[in-house]
Amino acid sequence: MTTITHASGTIVPTVVDGYEASSEARSIVHTVMGRTDPDITLRPAGMRTGTLSLVFATRAAAWAAFAILRVPQVLTLTDPDVPEVGMSFVVAGGSISMGLDDETRSVWTVSVPFHEVQS
Repeated sequence: MTTITHASGTIVPTVVDGYEASSEARSIVHTVMGRTDPDITLRPAGMRTGTLSLVFATRAAAWAAFAILRVPQVLTLTDPDVPEVGMSFVVAGGSISMGLDDETRSVWTVSVPFHEVQS
């Protein structure tokens, strides 16, 4: 069961329908005139950024999650079935969106842009 912990409680989506993450490669390659091999500055990759797609069984749960995710705060994502997705994050880098699922017309989806942060 996936949970998102926030300052005043927990969000528990029915299912996480999508998780997409990327990490900026930050090493720098410097081309040097007159040489075939470049100079390289090695730097660690950036923290994860991406989008979570959360599904809720009820309109009320989706609206509550939508409201909580709009509050500026650090959140914590945990999932014992997929521990690799666990992280502390802030909502950043896009828009939070919510809508009624077109196929079922009964479940609600909330999409959240995230930026991983140190906890």
